[in-house]
Amino acid sequence: MKYAVLVAAVCAVAIAVGTVAVGVAQEGAADLVIEPPASLTVGDRASVIAVVRITPPGDRPVLVTPSSEGTAVEVVRGRLLRGDADDPDAEELRFSIPIVARAPGTAVLRVHVSGWACEERCRPVEADTEVVMRVARRPLEDRDAP
Repeated sequence: MKYAVLVAAVCAVAIAVGTVAVGVAQEGAADLVIEPPASLTVGDRASVIAVVRITPPGDRPVLVTPSSEGTAVEVVRGRLLRGDADDPDAEELRFSIPIVARAPGTAVLRVHVSGWACEERCRPVEADTEVVMRVARRPLEDRDAP
């Protein structure tokens, strides 16, 4: 009889631990995809699109922080909030990150996203991604024009 009670207790603990592990594994995540312009020429003003999905969805704060490494591309706006998204109430947030092509060459654009995922409890979530961007020289006929 004691053996059966012990086995039942061990099974109950194993099930509880397994349930907690699954719950933790599924509790919140942030996904980030960035879409750079197809091409850039010196002097171009363009936007990089950042698509953010935090699961489970909600209306909690989101901070998008773009940065550029190199002199070819300048990020015009270094911080965007949920309210800056095309549709702040959407499950998939779409941000337009303004950039300027300053010089010919290569730059690395990095985007960091932080926010909150909430179910029974809230916890911070983050995502990072980067893309290499190439800026071409202006054609000769454009350089001589007034």
